[in-house]
Amino acid sequence: MADASSIDNLSSANAQAGSIMAPDAHGEGPSKKVSVVFQVVYFLANLVANVILLPIIIYLIPHQILQLDPGQHVTSLSIVESIGGLFYLISAPLAGALSDRSTSVLGRRRFWMLIHMLCASLAIVLLANAPSIWLLIVGWSLLQFFGGALLTVLQAVLPDQVPVRQRGMISAYVGLAIPFAAVIGGVVVALAFKNTPLTSYYVFMVALIICILLFFAVLKDRPFSQEGRARFNLRNFLARFWINPRLNPDFAWALVTRLLLFLGYYAISAYLQYYIQDGLHYEQLFPGKQALQGTLQIQSIMTVMILIFSFTAGIVSDRWGRRKPVVIIASLLIALALFIPAILHTWTAMLIFAVLLGAGYGGYLAVDTALITQVLPTAEDRGKDLGIINLALSIPLIVSPLLAALLVNSLGYPALFGFSGLLAALGGILVVRIKSVA
Repeated sequence: MADASSIDNLSSANAQAGSIMAPDAHGEGPSKKVSVVFQVVYFLANLVANVILLPIIIYLIPHQILQLDPGQHVTSLSIVESIGGLFYLISAPLAGALSDRSTSVLGRRRFWMLIHMLCASLAIVLLANAPSIWLLIVGWSLLQFFGGALLTVLQAVLPDQVPVRQRGMISAYVGLAIPFAAVIGGVVVALAFKNTPLTSYYVFMVALIICILLFFAVLKDRPFSQEGRARFNLRNFLARFWINPRLNPDFAWALVTRLLLFLGYYAISAYLQYYIQDGLHYEQLFPGKQALQGTLQIQSIMTVMILIFSFTAGIVSDRWGRRKPVVIIASLLIALALFIPAILHTWTAMLIFAVLLGAGYGGYLAVDTALITQVLPTAEDRGKDLGIINLALSIPLIVSPLLAALLVNSLGYPALFGFSGLLAALGGILVVRIKSVA
């Protein structure tokens, strides 16, 4: 781990250069460009890893809860989400650390990809057949654990394999996997509603297995060197999870800013369908239609905007040689979008919300991921460090549902959107504290 003076020198050098096109902050990154085939299959792997999480919590679990506990659906959803989020919180750094030190002949990342894929598939089967809220909690917790672990391992591939000059664009592909997963999953669920929506679980499972095996075949991975592997010591293993924020301030600020933004974003994401149903009374506005259809329309608009602005932001960031301005603008655009439903309670306002949120979220996902890969403390611990960064996703998965339920039950949906907007704005403003990346 670097000392404080080395970080100060690095910050000064990057500021003078005014460019992000430097090696990783604490170690040389790869220099050879990755192929188009790698990019396509890497996108598909990230897509299915998100498909087994996002559509399930956005569409399927809320639907199942409405069938199992219609009178307390908001509270029940918050319980399912929060307990599941706790398992994600544990899995992300643990999965990264284990893959960093894996000596399997399959490689550091490939071996664990297979393990997490198989375990996640079993969790999907359990969710598809859950007859009670408690079994939903068990199934979702297992899926959060192994799905989150799979995402962490896939994230570690980015700094392992992709040179800095390509990371803005490829981070855009990774970012696009998130909204594409929500919309593609929504389409699958909508088609399945003609028979039974829970068959969607099996479609998602088959897609997961196929795409992860494809990426497994393409990825040229290597095991951790046996020479560099010390005898396992639990105390030393756990100690590696502590990263001193005074010695690594940019890493700490990257974690804090992402945490604030996702606290706001996740507070509204899982409750979007309930807001459209209970807050806007969609089924009264559009007789004969279900709230799920309105949710899918919003997600579709967001996906189009994310597609446009992910590529635009990734290209601009790579060519301009700067990350922070793009991340700040995108964060503030997300905040602006979240303030709209807090003030205006119409379907037209929701359409504007979808356009602005998609634009901001697309730019943010593309460039913030690239920024983070450049402030990782050590090259040899990328998986573990990215797992720690993923606390900015897993902590909101626990806290945001409880916060959202509290705000909705006591003050209503406008308070939820307004508070979420404030968190996103603060997260964007604090990006200026990151010094080693322009």
